[in-house]
Amino acid sequence: MLKRLLFFLFLTLALLIVKAPASLLDGLVARFTGDGLRLQQAEGSLWHGRGVLASRDAGGRSLSPWLPLAWDFDAGALGHLAVAWSLSSSGSPVGTVEAGIHGLTVSKLALHAPANTALSPIPHPVARAGWQGDLTIESPHWQCPADGKCSGEARLLWRGARSALFPGRQFGDYDIRVTAQAGHLRYTVQTLAGEVIVNGQGEAPYGQMPRFDGTISGEPDFLGRLPAIAGGAATPTGRPGQFAIHWPPH
Repeated sequence: MLKRLLFFLFLTLALLIVKAPASLLDGLVARFTGDGLRLQQAEGSLWHGRGVLASRDAGGRSLSPWLPLAWDFDAGALGHLAVAWSLSSSGSPVGTVEAGIHGLTVSKLALHAPANTALSPIPHPVARAGWQGDLTIESPHWQCPADGKCSGEARLLWRGARSALFPGRQFGDYDIRVTAQAGHLRYTVQTLAGEVIVNGQGEAPYGQMPRFDGTISGEPDFLGRLPAIAGGAATPTGRPGQFAIHWPPH
């Protein structure tokens, strides 16, 4: 009798897992992103389905949908005691997510998003400057264990960067590279083209304030007020329209 009961309970649990609704993913996405991202219009199951990824603005009042997303369970990960999903958008692969005993791993990530939608969840006034342009986010491998000290590499390409605060002015195209080792991030910023040239490098040790050292240059009349609004982080180099950037301010 006990064996039959246990077998019945096992079948019931297996059925519940197999039939788990896609809406469960919305809660998981919200939890891992601090409610900055949500999965809307979720259809299907936890193992095979689709929805629309949306960003919440920094004030938490509205959601902006930006990425149609589909997922399919990848049984191959079961061999090393993990579960994985292949992700796609409008038929094109955008990455793989795997959860196992070593934490959460994202690989072959390739996302495209409008700058304002991607930056709006960041709770900082700089992120609310009406940023525009197209962002491409790529990561061949990013792994986060349970302690949150992630390792991996990523690239952010920002084309056509501009701000609604400065109508008609194009800033440029920027390439940001990030490497992480046990939670210690190092990054570089390089200008590919544009009117405002920013180059430099920095790091963000785990649990500490980020640091950055670089330069910014452009039209002197446009950047002339930078020292007054940068809180001591920008100092003239002696060249017209060029400033040294140090954060925290030296």
